[in-house]
Amino acid sequence: MIPFALLLYRQSLLVLLMIFLKMSFNPDYESVANAFIQHYYSKFDVGDGLTRAQGLSDLYDPENSYMTFEGQQAKGRDGILQKFTTLGFTKIQRAITVIDSQPLYDGSIQVMVLGQLKTDEDPINPFSQVFILRPNNQGSFFIGNEIFRLDLHNN
Repeated sequence: MIPFALLLYRQSLLVLLMIFLKMSFNPDYESVANAFIQHYYSKFDVGDGLTRAQGLSDLYDPENSYMTFEGQQAKGRDGILQKFTTLGFTKIQRAITVIDSQPLYDGSIQVMVLGQLKTDEDPINPFSQVFILRPNNQGSFFIGNEIFRLDLHNN
């Protein structure tokens, strides 16, 4: 008779093996990340909030997308797009300094963007933005998580 602890150990190893076999790092993560960033900012960097929200709508999941924008939380497509319609600028200029990306075990892709942006007559400010792109059932990706922050420092 096999002791219970040994059975539990064997079961745990089996579960870990199954999880490992399901891991699926995306080998094209860099090209996907770069193409995504170009597309995202081409839709975001418009002066009209409604046009911005309409352009980005397909990138967010109705329930499973989360965003933190300058410390304010939004959940789901409607909540996130509502935030985008309330941004007060009418002109935006952006310069991307670097795009870093990494594949995640479940086929997702983590993307970090550093750059500078200028809205309306405001001064140029550095910014950081992080995305987790999650695979969807159509063979594409949606934004699962997003964090945006101007890199402002108190003197």
